[in-house]
Amino acid sequence: MPSPFQLDVAEISWQDEQLPTSSHYDDIYFSKQEGLAETHYVFLQHNQLAQRWQQLDPDQPGVFTIAETGFGTGLNFLATCQLWQQLAPSSWRLHFISVEKHPLTKPDLQRALSAWPDLAAHSQLLLDQYPPLLPGQHLLQIETAISLHLLLGEACSSFEQCLATAHPDFVHNHGAKVDAWFLDGFAPAKNPSMWSQPLFQTLAKLSRPGTTLATFTAAGIVRRGLQEAGFTVTKTKGFGHKREMLTAVFNDSSEQVTQDHNHYKANKKTSPWALPPLIRRPQHVAIIGGGVAGCSSAYALAKRGIEVTLIERHGELAQEASGNAQAMLYTKLSTEMGTLSQFGLSSYHYALRYYRQLKQQGLLSEQDLDLCGLLQLCCSDKQQQWLAQLTPHFSGHSDWVEQVNAQQASELSHVDCAYPGYFLKGSGWISPTRLCQQLCQHPNITVLTQQQAISLQQQAHGWQILGQQQQSLVSADAVIIANSVDAQQFEQCQQLPLKAIRGQITELGLQHFKQLPRTVICHEGYITPAIANGLHFGATFAMADTDKSLRTADHHSNVNSLYHALPKLFAGDPQQLNPQEFNGRANLRCTSPDYLPLVGPVAITADFIRDYWPLSKDANRSIKQAGSYYPGLYLNIGHGSKGLTSSPLCAELLAAQLCNEPLPLPRNLVEALNPSRFIVRDIIRGKINPAC
Repeated sequence: MPSPFQLDVAEISWQDEQLPTSSHYDDIYFSKQEGLAETHYVFLQHNQLAQRWQQLDPDQPGVFTIAETGFGTGLNFLATCQLWQQLAPSSWRLHFISVEKHPLTKPDLQRALSAWPDLAAHSQLLLDQYPPLLPGQHLLQIETAISLHLLLGEACSSFEQCLATAHPDFVHNHGAKVDAWFLDGFAPAKNPSMWSQPLFQTLAKLSRPGTTLATFTAAGIVRRGLQEAGFTVTKTKGFGHKREMLTAVFNDSSEQVTQDHNHYKANKKTSPWALPPLIRRPQHVAIIGGGVAGCSSAYALAKRGIEVTLIERHGELAQEASGNAQAMLYTKLSTEMGTLSQFGLSSYHYALRYYRQLKQQGLLSEQDLDLCGLLQLCCSDKQQQWLAQLTPHFSGHSDWVEQVNAQQASELSHVDCAYPGYFLKGSGWISPTRLCQQLCQHPNITVLTQQQAISLQQQAHGWQILGQQQQSLVSADAVIIANSVDAQQFEQCQQLPLKAIRGQITELGLQHFKQLPRTVICHEGYITPAIANGLHFGATFAMADTDKSLRTADHHSNVNSLYHALPKLFAGDPQQLNPQEFNGRANLRCTSPDYLPLVGPVAITADFIRDYWPLSKDANRSIKQAGSYYPGLYLNIGHGSKGLTSSPLCAELLAAQLCNEPLPLPRNLVEALNPSRFIVRDIIRGKINPAC
C-alpha cells in the first residue's frame, strides 16, 4: 500500500541538456525556443492581465488571484511575477494557486529554470522557498506581495479543498474567488484525467462572474466541458504553429448550481457550519495578547497594510508561555496522514520558511535563531518499534528528515547518545521574546503594554475593548483574541474547552556538563544548545495545575529525565546537584481536547446550538444555515507546546479570513481548526443541552 507521505514525482528526460520531457506523459514541459513567448501569449495576454492590473485602484488594497492546472517547471508563475512587479500597484497582493500531481525535484527544477536567465531573480526566490515534496498544500511567500500556493496532488480533489464549503447554497457566494485561470498541463490526449468534467465543475465553483480563463488547447472535450460548467468559450488563434486555442469567461452559474444541488441531494455529507460571516476588509484590527500567536497575527495583518493595535497586560511582550529564552521548532512524525499529522507537517515546514525569511530580511540575528537541526531520540523499545514503522513513510524525504542510529546521533549532536532516532535537518531553536519584539517593529503595529483587556463590547461597526476600570482601551473593526487560556474570561468565549498545562524548564550552568549539544535534542523532554553560560532543558507537563512558582522537585524531574536519555552529558552525579544552582521559569501552556489550536471565528453559542441541533438526531442531515458567529471576532489560541511552529501559518489563516483571500490551508484543516468544531461534536454526541 503506498504511503500517504509519498508523491509520484516527475520522471524527467532531457533533450539538448536543458529541455525537460515528462516520462509519465511523453510530452515536453516547454519549447526551448518559444516557451516563454507562448506563456505570455496564451496565459498573460489572453487573460488581459496587463490591462486589468493597470486598472487596479492603489487606494483600495486587495488580492488578485490566479489559479493554474499544471505547475510543471513554474514558468507560467515566474513570467506572471515579472509582469506583476512591472504593472501592479504596490498596495495589491498576487496570490497564485497551482496544482501539480508529479512535481519536479528541486535539482530538476533548478536545471529546467536555468533555460530562462531573464527570470533568474524570481527563479532563485522560488528555489529558496521550494517545499518538500509532501502531498497537500504548501504556501510559499515569494515576496511580500507575491504568494505561491502550491497544491501537490490530483487536480480536482486539490482544488475542491480550496472551496470554502461544498454546500450548494453557499459554494458560489462564499470564499475567495479566482480572477483568472491558466489551464496548462500536458495535452488532453496525453493526460485526459487532467481535463475531466468534475474538474471543470470545481473550477466554476471557484470562479465568479467575469473570471477569465485561457488554455493552449482547443480540444472539443475541453470546450464542451467548460461550456457545461458555465463558461462562455471562444476559439482564437493559437500560438506559433498551433492553429487554435481557447479563452473563456465565467458568466452564469445557474446551471452549475442546479447540478450542485442534485449532486448534494444524493450525497448529503456536509453542512456550512464553519463558514464565517461575510465582512468587509478591516482597516483596523485589535489583538489581545502579546505572545507568539498574537505578534504573528499582528505581523500578518500589518504586511497587508492593515493598522493593528496589540494589547499586552505585562510591561513587555512575550512574558507568559512565549517567554522562554529558547523554544524549539518541532513536529512529531506519524505513520498516518491524519488531521493532526497533516496540520503538523504543514505548519512546521511553513514555519521553517517563515523564520528563514525573517533572518534573511535582518529581523532575526544569529543570536535569535539557530537552525542547527533537531534530534528526536527513541529511548524505549516501544519508541524504537514506532521508529521502524516510520522508515518506509519518510525514506524518500532525506532532504529534511533522516533516520539515524546511535552513532550518527552522537556525531550530529556532539553528545554521546545510546539510542537511535530521527534528525530534522532544517529545524532548531529561536528566541520567542526577540521574535515578538522584532515582528512588532512593523510601522503598522502599535503596542499597548500594561493594559489588560477585561471585556468586549460589540458595536454597530466593530468592537470596543474595555479595561479593568471599564475604560475603553481601543475600538477596532475586528478583534483577534490571542491570550491563551485567559480567553475564557470574555463572555463570548466562556464555552471554549481550553486546558491549562503547567510546564517548568530548568537552566544549569555549563560547569555541570562535560558535553555541550550542538543541536536541539528531544527525548521525553528536550535540551537546546548553550546560550550565555547555561543550558536550558525540560519541560514538565502537569495537567490542571496553574501554579507558576518554581519548584525544586520539578527541576529534579527535568534533570532525571535528561540523565535517563543522555547519561554521559553530565560532568558529575546529577543527584548531588545543589538546588541553589537551578534557575528556570514556569508557565502555562494552553491546549485543546484534540491538541489542535483554535483558530477562526467565535461562535454565538446559543444560536449555533439552536441551528445545528438537528445533527443530534442525524449527523448527515442537510442544514441550510451557515454557522452563527460574531462578525469580526476571531481566536488564535490553544497551540500547546508547539506555538512557535504553528502560529505563523495560523496567523496567515486569520489574515486571509479577515481579508477574504484564498485560505492557506485545505478546507478539511480549516474546519479542523475552527473553534466551533467542539460544539458540532458535542451536539452529534448528545453532550449538549439545547437549553444551554
